[in-house]
Amino acid sequence: MQIAIVGLGQIGGSIALKLQKMGLRPELFDIDPKVCALLNAKCEEFNGHGYDLVILALHVPVLLRKIEKLPKDNLYLDTASIKFPIMEKVRKMGLNFIGGHPIAGNERVGPDSWDSEMFNGKPFALISVSASESEKEIVEKFVGILGARAVWTEAFKHDVALAYTSHAPYFISAVLKKLGTPYEELSGPGYASMTRLANQNPKLGRVFKKYNSQNVANVLEKVAVEIRKIADEMRKC
Repeated sequence: MQIAIVGLGQIGGSIALKLQKMGLRPELFDIDPKVCALLNAKCEEFNGHGYDLVILALHVPVLLRKIEKLPKDNLYLDTASIKFPIMEKVRKMGLNFIGGHPIAGNERVGPDSWDSEMFNGKPFALISVSASESEKEIVEKFVGILGARAVWTEAFKHDVALAYTSHAPYFISAVLKKLGTPYEELSGPGYASMTRLANQNPKLGRVFKKYNSQNVANVLEKVAVEIRKIADEMRKC
């Protein structure tokens, strides 16, 4: 299988390491010379043809711009944690494209965040606009190579689900971190667990705000109601 990986951040770099560990030799692309040197990647913009699968592991704003310039003879799979705006744009561009999101990761950035075993046993959300059965099989095979499990869903459903399970929790974690910082000398593993998400790349929070704001706002409002109920009960004790 001829595979290209475009973008070698946490997800792209981890995918590259996993594929290499499995004996595959994907072509790698990034524009950061230091990252390219570490993975022997091509330090250039991707504009290639003839691949069985191209993994677009790019920051959402970059991905949305990149979609407009992609060659149309490849099958593409992205890894972004937002799906609806991406799939809408893909639909307009007429690309052979399956939306993807490996629901895995860590709070580190750069090469320190690479982990070839990151995807083991984790769900890998997949969304199709008009993919053929053979294209779906290629992507499912790829997900299996990573050690993840394919979960087919719809773009809007994915974004609502992630608002509950990832995007809103990020902001809740950030609030706990902000309020708890003066008292961290007396904090333990519970606080560390609750504030771990706040240590993620700040770019993620900006993406959640810009591209999934309504879903996140709905979840945060529900959380606020439940927290208020608990606070009211506490005051009655």
